[in-house]
Amino acid sequence: MQRIISLIVASLMLLTLCACSIDSTTEVQQPTLPSNTTQPAPTGNTDSTMTTRAAALGITAKNYPIIDGSTSTLSIVQAVYRAMYGEEGANTDGYPTKASKTVPSYRLLIEGKVDVIFVPYASADVLEEAENAGVELEFHKVAAEALIFITSAENPVESITLEQIREIYLNYGITNWSKLGGPDRKLIPICRNSDSGSQSQMDNLILNNQEMHPKIQHNYVELTMEGMLEQVAFYHKGGLSGSPTNSFALGYTLYTYLQQMNEVTGIGERLKILSFNGVPPTAENIAQGYYPLADGYYAVFRSDLSKDHIARAVITWLQGKDGAETIERLGLIPCAE
Repeated sequence: MQRIISLIVASLMLLTLCACSIDSTTEVQQPTLPSNTTQPAPTGNTDSTMTTRAAALGITAKNYPIIDGSTSTLSIVQAVYRAMYGEEGANTDGYPTKASKTVPSYRLLIEGKVDVIFVPYASADVLEEAENAGVELEFHKVAAEALIFITSAENPVESITLEQIREIYLNYGITNWSKLGGPDRKLIPICRNSDSGSQSQMDNLILNNQEMHPKIQHNYVELTMEGMLEQVAFYHKGGLSGSPTNSFALGYTLYTYLQQMNEVTGIGERLKILSFNGVPPTAENIAQGYYPLADGYYAVFRSDLSKDHIARAVITWLQGKDGAETIERLGLIPCAE
């Protein structure tokens, strides 16, 4: 009997030693999220920091939607955040300070990694990507915008036509401003990179998704919106080299973006906005749709976003009177009623 008891005690001691000897670095497999799920970064905010406007919409610190967009719409993303968290929200960790840019943000939406994006209308390539992924996109216009063509303020040319722009960018067929009634100076057509918002509008409204001439894409591409403005304003002066050239550049950007940049840098004084087909791109002409290249900024969802998702409440507010006033305060153009 005593021998049996001793064997039992020894067995118990052996089991205890085995349990204690498990390597403390052994990995414990954690549950993983589906690949199309993203968790918002902690903001340090609580419901007590939310505004009465947010409370009325049912928005809390916990259910605040994941929002992204283009460089030109970052101000809208930030304005929504301040409207829901108060002006002091700009000093919190969760305040959005950068955007993913137009095409990358569309891809994040298609992948289900964000709830809503603010962007120019999608290019044909983006729409094809969504279709190939089995995703339908839902567009809600929140502000008016327009593609505009710009040149140096020193260039006497005042207007350009659709046919002339297509001949320049598709065929590289006009290389001198004299063909447009201007001076005998070389015409330098600056273009944007393919994933920019202004390039999406160029593809949609001008090129009909045809390929731009390779000489332009290879020699005169500009990767930032700020760079486009600077190139067009100063190309004839030789840019950084400081060696003047017998040329004027032609470029394109978005109307309200140029107005905002002008307030910050004064670059607009160095640029001239060309009339298109004889119609000047004024804020009134753009809002009313008279300017032929008027379009807008859109809040875009996946169509499978639930009807009661809180992101939809944000857009309902933004399309209302209060939201329209917010849009106008940003220097953007509210949609015509």
